[in-house]
Amino acid sequence: MQRVLTALGVFLALLVMLQWGVPSLGVSPYILPTPTRVLARMADPETRLLHHFGVTAVEGIGGFLGGSLLGFVLAVVFVHARPIEDALYPWAIVSQTIPLVALAPLLLIWFGNGMLPRMAMSALFTFFPVLVNATHGMRQANDETLDLLHSYAISRWQLFWTLRLPNGLPALFTGLKIGSTLAITGAIVGEFAGAARGLGYLITVSTYHLETDQTFAAVTAASLLGVGLYALLVRLEGWMVFWQERV
Repeated sequence: MQRVLTALGVFLALLVMLQWGVPSLGVSPYILPTPTRVLARMADPETRLLHHFGVTAVEGIGGFLGGSLLGFVLAVVFVHARPIEDALYPWAIVSQTIPLVALAPLLLIWFGNGMLPRMAMSALFTFFPVLVNATHGMRQANDETLDLLHSYAISRWQLFWTLRLPNGLPALFTGLKIGSTLAITGAIVGEFAGAARGLGYLITVSTYHLETDQTFAAVTAASLLGVGLYALLVRLEGWMVFWQERV
């Protein structure tokens, strides 16, 4: 409760500063609009914010699920087959050094101008943190426990379900929570390239026309989407990783 109240206090102080402090300094609304102007634009039917929000939500969540699944499956393969990890892990790292924004036009050419290229972009943003954290977590098995289970002639998959997966769940959820915020960013980045709907499209058009209140409305909606997905994963983590001590 104390952490929530502290965060809420900072948020309210920021709102007060933006609503009354910034205009008192003579800052033009088209440079930094007040929160009330942003809320008014969010509620304006002409903005169609709910429609664009839904499009980005489908793209972001779809990309998050696909990228998470890819990262987790690849992590399982890496844990059980070190030669495959040696061959593919460096390329997974290389994939993160490429400016992903530059891939948006290519994804558009490969998959067409629909939701699929934006989901693919979202998945690219998601899979690496899931891969790294899941691989690290499933390798954090106690040597004595491993020796004990091997002495019972346990199979590789029995070892995975009884030891490696439970041990790796906390790290896996860390990767999922990081990936959840990046997934929404990836979907919006994908929408910057030729999209006709979605929050990324709304940001592009409103910025071009210097309608910064609409830009902030779209950014706020994207933030709410990312926070909502993150909060859902926190609740899911508390339910699945119930043995982990909370700090």
